[in-house]
Amino acid sequence: MAVAAPAAAAPAKDFAKEAHGFELVQQQFVREYDSHVLMYKHKKTGAELISVVNGDENKTFGAVFRTPVSDSTGIPHILEHSVLCGSRKYPIKEPFVELMKGSLNTFLNAFTYPDRTCYPVASTNTQDFHNLVDVYLDVDYYNLVDVCLDADFYNLVDVYLDAVLHPRCISDKRTFEQEGWHLELDDAQDPLSYKGVVFNEMKGVYSSPDSMFYRVVQQALFPDNTYSHDSGGDPEVIPQLTFEQFQDFHARYYHPSNGRFWFYGDDDADKRLQILDAYLSEFDARPVDSEVATQPLLPEPRSVTAHYAAGEAEEGDGKAYASLNWVLTQEPLDVETELALGFLDYLLLGTPAAPLRKALNDSGLGAALVGGGVDDELKQPIFCVGLKGVEPSNTAAVEKLILDKLAELAATGFTAGAIEAAVNTIEFSLRENNTGSFPRGLSLMLRAVGAWIYGRDPYTPIQWEEALNSFKAKLAGGSDVFGPLIHRFLLDNPHRISVVMLPDSALAAKTEEGEKARLEAIRAQLSEQELKQVVAETAALKERQETPDPPEALTCIPSLQLSDIPKTITKIPTATSGLAGGATLLTHELFTNDVLYAEAALDMNGLPASLLPLLPLFCRSLTQMGTQKESFIELTERIGRKTGGISVYPFTSAKRGQEQPVSYLMVRGKAMGHISGDLFELMP
Repeated sequence: MAVAAPAAAAPAKDFAKEAHGFELVQQQFVREYDSHVLMYKHKKTGAELISVVNGDENKTFGAVFRTPVSDSTGIPHILEHSVLCGSRKYPIKEPFVELMKGSLNTFLNAFTYPDRTCYPVASTNTQDFHNLVDVYLDVDYYNLVDVCLDADFYNLVDVYLDAVLHPRCISDKRTFEQEGWHLELDDAQDPLSYKGVVFNEMKGVYSSPDSMFYRVVQQALFPDNTYSHDSGGDPEVIPQLTFEQFQDFHARYYHPSNGRFWFYGDDDADKRLQILDAYLSEFDARPVDSEVATQPLLPEPRSVTAHYAAGEAEEGDGKAYASLNWVLTQEPLDVETELALGFLDYLLLGTPAAPLRKALNDSGLGAALVGGGVDDELKQPIFCVGLKGVEPSNTAAVEKLILDKLAELAATGFTAGAIEAAVNTIEFSLRENNTGSFPRGLSLMLRAVGAWIYGRDPYTPIQWEEALNSFKAKLAGGSDVFGPLIHRFLLDNPHRISVVMLPDSALAAKTEEGEKARLEAIRAQLSEQELKQVVAETAALKERQETPDPPEALTCIPSLQLSDIPKTITKIPTATSGLAGGATLLTHELFTNDVLYAEAALDMNGLPASLLPLLPLFCRSLTQMGTQKESFIELTERIGRKTGGISVYPFTSAKRGQEQPVSYLMVRGKAMGHISGDLFELMP
């Protein structure tokens, strides 16, 4: 059991108003995350930096570039892959693969969004963090290490920054061909084929009906801006991309004037400025036209019908997808309205007992829910809901059911218990800020970036306390807030798209035949000498891929030394005591922001082997079938009202010193400390 401890008061701190080429634009203490959040602007380039200072040892860095597209060649996706294949300071094939061999990173990845590309990294080891940043930036940070008392942090940042600003791929066509696309021909008599990491990846994506469905929805909702294209790349369009277009895209968008940088954690705030300026000072400010255009709201609803390859369908094989989808607004929403939409989304779809979700699941019209409700990752929030595995003749019935249920809920509202459960669940999640293995700093970065890249205040998404209290006061005052929301954003919103995606058993063959025909047309235009050149280039690319970097080249990659790793482990304080009946209680006094976590381990050694196959079903039944005194809906609402969640699952493990494993039925729950008694009443 982790015992709740209250948050400490904010310490008074002074930060540099102007240092290392940066000037402080805004400074706030964000109590929601116990953090000093500083916004800086680099005077020479105009680059923006958010520097979050707190006590979190899991330090996070991120570089974000706005990368809108005007076609579906997948340039940002290919570039995201390619910049990680060597850079000015680290001229080897796979610096990140080598770096991870000597790294203790807690996160190392990159994301291509429809309108931006993010390069985040995290580590609890300061030297490790410095290595990663250096590979991103291509700056000689080694002159800085001597003056960095906490130089450990920046290894990872070192690598990432060199990669995004000075990648080898922009002058190395082989990397573009490997990661993007190329013509492959092993013998002049063989048929031509397309190959490439992103090309192959996107062929897999386009063979997934679920992926195709969400692509169709996005493009139908946003017919007039960058979201009408696929930033990941359409396999039919990717081969239209030239190396020159690839180079131009990097030169246009991967510039500090288009960059937004993020630091988070317990490292030295001044050193962050020093490190970034050492790289930013190489550049001059210039205008970058990367603004994401707003999609005007449509004057009336529309319908879109698409098809998917039925032979490769998932659940609901051979059946249709049917959904209703909305762009919710043309103008930015205030924080209170965003929170209210989040509560409404939870009330409609957040639990198996939520009325819209339950109505769809109980209707028998489809096999499974599709659409995630509210999605606010793009410039304009959307709402999507429907079913897959639908008989084509029933698609209109699915749409009618959704609209009828929304109209009913707008008129009758939600139960007081359901509203209390929604508010408690979302407020608990906000206060707990439990991101699991995902670094908290990265979660916070993605939240802030969702406003930041559109020219909005990045503080707004991370300061929700005042808006939450205002919204709760309206609820307490008896205001009907959800009915008007349903009307404003859904029922009375004309920007509604009905999407039906039907199975087509011939589509896969048609697609393959189309690709084959395009390749045959290309081959027909090539001379014998040009075919030999393709064969030679194919062989050269394969040889390069198969040839390892020489050992002396690998020495450029920074690596942790034994002295960089703590000699002692972090110990969790544990107190042991006995309970009535012979049970043992383990208590851990930790800072949990007033959240109490509890687990009960029930010995299963006496469970007959014949019942083991039923154990997963039994675990689900405990929380999803109600009790003798409460229905499934009532139990779900009480769990939502009184706790942060309860789960039941089996656990089996080897035990030191004995041959037989141990097995337990684990009952896990969490609640705010002042109402922990309600949690223990609910836990079986």
